[in-house]
Amino acid sequence: MIAAWALYRVLAPALGALAPWARFLASPAERPFWNERMGDAAVEGGCHAWVHSASLGEAVAVGPLVRELTALQPAARLYLTATTRSGRARLRGLGMHATLAPIDSPQAARRFFRGVRPERLFLVETELWPHWLLRARRERVPVAIVSARLSERSRRRYAMLGGGLRDLVRGLDAVLCQTDDDAARWLALGARPERTAVVGNLKHDALPERPPDRLAARTEAGLDRTRPVLVLGSVRPGEARVIAGAWRALPDAERRRWQVVAVPRHAQAAAEIRYEALRAGVGDAGGHVPSGDAWRWDDRPGVLNGYYATADIAIVCGSLGPYAGHNPMEPAACGCAVVTGRRHRSQQQSVALLQRHGAIDVVRDGRDLELVLQRLTADEAWRTTRGQRALAAVREARGGAKRAVARLASWDLWPAA
Repeated sequence: MIAAWALYRVLAPALGALAPWARFLASPAERPFWNERMGDAAVEGGCHAWVHSASLGEAVAVGPLVRELTALQPAARLYLTATTRSGRARLRGLGMHATLAPIDSPQAARRFFRGVRPERLFLVETELWPHWLLRARRERVPVAIVSARLSERSRRRYAMLGGGLRDLVRGLDAVLCQTDDDAARWLALGARPERTAVVGNLKHDALPERPPDRLAARTEAGLDRTRPVLVLGSVRPGEARVIAGAWRALPDAERRRWQVVAVPRHAQAAAEIRYEALRAGVGDAGGHVPSGDAWRWDDRPGVLNGYYATADIAIVCGSLGPYAGHNPMEPAACGCAVVTGRRHRSQQQSVALLQRHGAIDVVRDGRDLELVLQRLTADEAWRTTRGQRALAAVREARGGAKRAVARLASWDLWPAA
């Protein structure tokens, strides 16, 4: 373990020295951002806090955090970073300084800290970059992990770095966790008990609000406002066949009464997924209103939550195949009856919360899905009950950002001086 830490400390500076020349090996899409990767950033007067999230998923949590930070310090200067370009785009929508994060080399970290001069560093979820933390320690910048999560697998990987990494974790000024299980793993990694707390998942504060008028939402989406809607969210390859089989096992009259909208997770896989459904007996409604065994397919980015606002039932995909699941809280926040598959490893916390409220069906296979759909499509009262329970679960989950900032304030980590 000591060898792993020593190797990292040797390799990171070497890679940092070579990285500026690697621009010529980067893809054309990446090259315009290479200076940002190298830590080239500057803020006149510095910033009160550097807030970092890894990718688009984690960037969702930054909006609520920024809202609560600025509520306590309205004139706060915040600098936002992400590891991915999609995350960067999301952060720039918040109207603040936002760039790609520096790579974890001593050169890039030094350059970034000198240009941005953060007074605080807030890392979202599980972003432990040793050279950032070492530079923050050298510059005496307090560091907090917010909406902290840590899987057992990640804990074991980090533990392989031995005492060097453990020392950095022990030096964190706050670890504000999503769940008790996360807190236990952070403590096992070295976090100080007196600076570790559970505040919840900040992403839940970014969930959509329940639509004020579901029928109007259907009209806006080009659907029949008088007929119920089933949305298949984030469909992945191999799942359309399973869902189509369960769907076509329903009575013909029931299928004609419903409208089905399928939103693939990735546009590049949309043709493959539609072909799966076609082979299973489900056609494509094109731009028309879906009916029976002709579904609407929409692979445009950013449309899924709009469709959830129209839906009575939502099947959250990425869970019927080997993909670890997608977020069931999004349709729950819209008051849908929620269905997901058993392969939801990345969404265990959200699924457990919905299960406690009796607000989700977790299906094992196509036959199980068929039975769940039979009841949900035929029984309006049951659908309504499941939707109300889902809304109750979401109400319980919200508020993590406010709790996190309150804890930061209690530990004198915010507002900044």
